[in-house]
Amino acid sequence: MEISKEDIKCVRKLSGELDTDQDRSMFEVNLLLDDNLKERFQDYKLLWECYPKNSLPLRKEHFAKRVLEEISQEPKPKLIFLNTRIKALVAVAAIVLVCFGVYLFTQDNESRFTNHIIALEGERKQVTLPDGSQITVNANSELKYPEVFKDDKRQVWMDGEVYFEVVKDVERPFSVSTNGLEVQVLGTKFNVNTKGMAKTVSLESGKVQVTLEDSGDRIQLKPNEELSWNVETGEVVKRNFDVSKTIAWKDNILLLHDLTLEEALFPINEFYGIEFIVSDSVVANKRISAAFEDQDLDQFIQTLEFIADVKISKIASKKFSIAPSDEK
Repeated sequence: MEISKEDIKCVRKLSGELDTDQDRSMFEVNLLLDDNLKERFQDYKLLWECYPKNSLPLRKEHFAKRVLEEISQEPKPKLIFLNTRIKALVAVAAIVLVCFGVYLFTQDNESRFTNHIIALEGERKQVTLPDGSQITVNANSELKYPEVFKDDKRQVWMDGEVYFEVVKDVERPFSVSTNGLEVQVLGTKFNVNTKGMAKTVSLESGKVQVTLEDSGDRIQLKPNEELSWNVETGEVVKRNFDVSKTIAWKDNILLLHDLTLEEALFPINEFYGIEFIVSDSVVANKRISAAFEDQDLDQFIQTLEFIADVKISKIASKKFSIAPSDEK
């Protein structure tokens, strides 16, 4: 049997799960304007009040018995009317309540992530969370967070690379969920990078606890410490790191440290959202160490041509080739 959006809204209203004042007000307005919705809500309200517990699983036979006992005090004609409808309602309610229970469980685990920020190649996005925490989302990364944090916790989800500057709130710990990791903090500055096989949590200030999903191991980090977890080998390493190098991207700095041009192509392409290619083996193996701060694409190309002694040519809308400087 298909469950409509109206069914879900009715149950959310009864369980107090409508998120905002606007949602609740809109539902009340719809009740006044829509007789069918009002009638459906009254049916669910009767079932909700008769049902003994909010816990699942639902026992349909017991549920139906309680409903019939509850309405048996009504006059006979109404009992007959409700009795003809109650069989269908119990079946629908059983399905709706079970599904809604699963829905609430899932939503609770995800802290009702109503906001979804996606940074594409060449983008870095600044986000202010409901508690005032400042977040920077790197290229090819995403962040999910709720419209309003709960009273006892602040939870977000991310993938890719994200820098967090979390406002301290002892009463509401802050946690970051990602694939295979969970980071728990009170107030701190840290970077999480889940790109590639090695996932890292790099702590600039404060204190964090990282929980590995598979093993349940919990590792605490102090300032300037970094946790690296290789998802393929399972190797976990805690080490010191260079803060300025790791979080340079947050300040719109492309940092290339002792890389060949071939190795540098991925961070360059991601940073600018452009495809650079190298076909010459000599050029590909040239090593480069440089920091490109607040440079647009044209400035970057001019600087790279100068420091690497190469020639960069546009070959398509968003595609450039890097060749020897003396190539015609």
